[in-house]
Parts: sequence; C-alpha cells; structure tokens
Amino acid sequence: MPLSIAQRISVLILLAILLVGMVPSRVSVVHAQPPARDKGSPFGMVTAIGNRVRADEIDQYVGLLREAGVQWVREEIFWDRVQHDPGGPFFWNGDGSGFYDYDRSISAQASAGIHILGLLDYNPAWFKGQAPPLDAWIKDWGDYVYQTVARYGRSGQVKHWEIWNEPNLTGSGYSSGLYEISDYARILGVAHDAAKAADPEATIVLGGLASVWSVPPAPTTYDYFDYLDALGKLGAWGNFDIVAVHPYRPDSPEGQPLRRDHPETFPEEMRRLDELVARYGPKPVWLTEIGWATNRGWPGVPEDRQGQFLARLYIMALATPNVEKVFWYDFRNDTIPTAPYDQPVYNDSYHELNYGLLRRTYPLDPNAPNLRKPGFLAYRAMTNELSGLSLTEVPADGRRGDMPSTYWYRFGGTRRVDVLWNTDVSNQVVPIPCNCREALVRHWNGRVRFLIFPENGVLNLTLDEQGAPVYVEYDPPAAQNARLFPETGHTLRGSFRSFWEANGGLAGFGYPLTEELIEPEAGSGRPRVVQYFERARFEYFPEFAGSPYEVQLGLLGVALLSRFGVDWQAQPKVPNAPPGCRFFPESGHSLCPPFLARWQQLGGLPLMGLPITEPFEATRPDTGQKYTVQYFERARFEHHPENAGTPYEVLLGLLGRELITRFDNP
Repeated sequence: MPLSIAQRISVLILLAILLVGMVPSRVSVVHAQPPARDKGSPFGMVTAIGNRVRADEIDQYVGLLREAGVQWVREEIFWDRVQHDPGGPFFWNGDGSGFYDYDRSISAQASAGIHILGLLDYNPAWFKGQAPPLDAWIKDWGDYVYQTVARYGRSGQVKHWEIWNEPNLTGSGYSSGLYEISDYARILGVAHDAAKAADPEATIVLGGLASVWSVPPAPTTYDYFDYLDALGKLGAWGNFDIVAVHPYRPDSPEGQPLRRDHPETFPEEMRRLDELVARYGPKPVWLTEIGWATNRGWPGVPEDRQGQFLARLYIMALATPNVEKVFWYDFRNDTIPTAPYDQPVYNDSYHELNYGLLRRTYPLDPNAPNLRKPGFLAYRAMTNELSGLSLTEVPADGRRGDMPSTYWYRFGGTRRVDVLWNTDVSNQVVPIPCNCREALVRHWNGRVRFLIFPENGVLNLTLDEQGAPVYVEYDPPAAQNARLFPETGHTLRGSFRSFWEANGGLAGFGYPLTEELIEPEAGSGRPRVVQYFERARFEYFPEFAGSPYEVQLGLLGVALLSRFGVDWQAQPKVPNAPPGCRFFPESGHSLCPPFLARWQQLGGLPLMGLPITEPFEATRPDTGQKYTVQYFERARFEHHPENAGTPYEVLLGLLGRELITRFDNP
C-alpha cells in the first residue's frame, strides 16, 4: 500500500535526522574550479513585508521597490506566526491586524516581477521562552518547512529558501533552540529534504551567517568562518546549494579593521571565504544582509556616506567571482517595536532603527518630500546604470598600479558604463582611453554632473569628491522612433519633441545634448525624466499629463548662478519698475523691453520663471563683444542689438551647454 504524503514526509525527515547525526571522523575534500556564477540579477533587498508592513501600505511599499530597481527581496516567514500549536493548522493570511499575511505580501512582490528569497525561521510558538531539546520540535519543523515550500514553491512564487537567520549568533542561535552547531546541521538537513519533497525545484540557501569582529566572541557566538568550517566537518555541506553570509563591517568597504587578530578588507574577507568554500565543495555565495546605519554616533555614518558605501560595496561584491547577489538591510527605517504602527516612534541615536533607505513615516506617501534617504537615490542610480550589464574589467582596485586608492570598474553589454571613486587623493585625474564620442558623468545619487568629450581619444576625468562614486556612460544609445539630430547625435521624441516644436524649437532651446534621462527631483528625490538642451532642461511631469504643465523647464538660471557662487536671493533688489516695465515683488526684480515681450512670447511665468537679477552688461569671452543679459529662474535672456528686427534679437543663453559640458578637465 503506497505511503501517504504525510507518511512519506515523516520518513524523509527521520532519515535526515539520522543521517545528519552520523558525523564522519574525516572529511574527504574534493577540490574543483568554481563554475561560472549567475550575476544577471544581483540587486537584492531585505523587506520582510509580511512582518513589517501593514496591509494598507503594501502596494505603496512594493511600488517603491520597483522604483529602486530591486530585483530580489528576502521575505521572512515566522514559524510561530503561521502555526500556533503542534500539529495545528497553518495561518497564511495574518491575524486580522494587517500583519503576517504572507499570501498577500508574497503575491504583491511576485506580481511586481520581483524574485523572492523565502526565509524560514525560528523555533515554534509553543516553546517560546522555554529551552526544550531539539528533538522536541525538529519533526514539527520539517512539517512547517514542507507546508510553506509546498504553498509558495509549487505556485512558482518562491523557488529559493534560506534556512534560519544568523544561527551563529547567540540571540538567533543558542537562545532560539540551537545549542550546538550540530543542532543547526540537523535542522538544515531536515529542511533540505522537506523542501525538496515539497518542491523538487527548490534551491536551499544556507542560513545567513554574520561577521563577528569582537575579540573574542561570546562562547555561544561564532564567527562565520568557524561556523562554516564546522558545518563542513559535520558533513552538512550537501544539504544546501548556496552559501549565505552577512559581512557587516565596522568601517568603509575598503577599510582594514581588525578581525580579532588581523586586519581584513572586504576583498580579503571574500577571498578567505572562497578558500574555505572550495575546501568543502564550490558553491555560489549570496550576501543576504549588508548595510550601514545612519544613527548619530557609532556605528552610524552620515546619510550621504551610507549611499556612497552602498554603491562601493555592491560594485566590489560584483567583482568577487563567487558572489551572485547582495541584499541590502534594510529598505525602510524601523520604529520602536512597541509603538503603534500608525504612530511610529523614531530614535536617531539607536542604530537598529536607522539601516533603512526610506525614513519611517505614516502614512507611507511616495510623494512625501522627505521620504527617500540619499541611500535610496544611490541604490536607484546603481540599478538604473548597471542592470543588464556585466563586469568586463577592473583597471584599478585601490592597491596596484599608479593610481593608489582609486577604484575603477568597467561594465558592458548593450551599453558601456564605468564606475570610479577615490578614497584618499584630492583631484586625481584619471585618463580614460574610451574610443567614444562623448561620456555622460553622473554623481553616485544619479544627478548629472557633466558631459565630457575626448581629446585625442582620451577622456580626462577628475575625481574631486573623495569617496563619492561616479558613473561614466559612454555614447548612450539613441532612442528609437525619434527625430535624430546629427549635429549632436541625440534624439527627440514624444512630449519633449511636441513641446520643443511648439515653443521655439532650435532658436528657443537649441539642439538636444543628451537622450532622455532619469534624475532625482530636487528636494524629494523622486525620479524625474529630463533631457538637456543647449539652452534648457526639459522635465516631464506625468501627473500633469494633457495640461500645459506636462513639460516644464528646469531651474537652470538658478543652477548656473549657484555654480558661480551667487545666491540670487541674497543680492540687492529694486523697489519698483520703470514705466513700461513689470515689477515682480516675489523676487524683487523688474522686467523691461525688449526682454518683456520675449518673456511673454516664450510662455511667461510658467515656462521662464521669475526674473532673479536686473539686466546687466556682460562680455562674450570668445569675441569680447558687449551685450545685455538678465537671469530668470529657468533661463538667461541675451540681447543682441545687431539682430534687431529678427527672431534672434533676444536669445536664450546656452545654459544647458554651460551647465553640463566639459571639454577638458572638469
């Protein structure tokens, strides 16, 4: 008589328990070359939506994950929340409070096209606060793993399962019922067999092991190197497919802090891990947690530095042969656990509440001006720049060659992008042979920095912001089904093309200098589609689609004055305007002919903005010719009397070109 499913699972679990308990006296080690790793979707995020996000905010939360370009999430499914009694029913839809609805949270993320790593932990509800032996609950553990994997694995929503979290630490290991490393080896073996029985396509990820830098660690806390080595000696290596570690660091990604008795950089740590993994059998490595908090005081870092560290760590991890994926911890700042969800209590001195890339607010409003931390912009910029590309070369890794403290990584595919930063030297010039027409340089947060052009086939890039990565995009591909301008090699399409053609075209705005780009909106950091022209920057506002405000001009007048160190609001104002002119009390400046008529013709206040200076005389540096100019929020008007009576008497200055182009060292 064939066994029932429940009987078959019981047999598998019993065999796993017996086999894992048979510890060999010697381990036969097979050395092999690691296979090529899949780095096609490396950008992960710790979310645990079911446990941390109330049902009414899940859609907004997932929308922000998509905005950030997150490819993988780690969704934690607490055993004590889905099963309350031994042998009792499983509850997948929460407790009525809006939390622990794993069906809802997993479905929302899977429907958004995000891959899910399921995390299974900890000991059962009926033994919380007690210290039972492992044998008292290991069979129930296997049933929990089987039921969970069957529910979400067979549907195709979750194919990767991480077994436990940080079992090498006292709090989540010893205090959660795993008293010896061999106890974890046993539950790992049971979970492996139960998961494979529930879904033969299941991939088993080792429970993420945390770095321990203290000297010495507590008796029930193990550095992950020691823990991994012990698992290998226990014969547990065949019970998982992927190694997972949490390589948190007490300083920068490139630093050399002491790890107990020796200094260790991140690349050195990863090489040491590779050597250990190779000893027991090559496996890919996932970093299922990594992050820096932004709390005041140690170990916190300033918010900008969090974003810079994030980009630097991810890039260095991608250059590590065995590392496939990196999960940032975590997506949103936490609140004091006892505070009501809709009344979050925040403490900027406590590091555990400050790892997020979003600030903690209620409600979760994607349009809130202070929601996104700089780290969110850094993550979004990184995924926008590098998704779909592969690392092709590392010209400088901070240690060798004639560029000490310089890091330079080249990515290729359908596009070419380099990432560079310097941690020590001021204003280092990096010559880059590029075989390119131009290169667009962006800040680590996605803002356009400048457009540079090669001289004799070489770009001279200055790294003048220490620790701040820049992205260098070579010859961005032209848009399809768009109007191409051979003069600059760029295109114009859609709403931007309609606006350009309807409001002055070439005479009003000049040629496009870039393709359409995504930049962070000033103030809020929301993604904004923009395009630079010789005389303007167009900005697209989908929230105003179909209205005159769908396309607006960027505040280039303000930006250029700021580059010159001029705060227009601090400059002298005028009390009124002469006859025939118009006075603007909002800015304290006047507007007179011939600029007044041109300002009105070009759309007035909505398009050009307020006047922010009075007219003044300027000199063209190339010809020495005198002419009159006046700055507006979004433009600079130039009066050319030699063109009197023609459409070119009053021109918009080349603000776009002046703001972003560089022909020599920036």
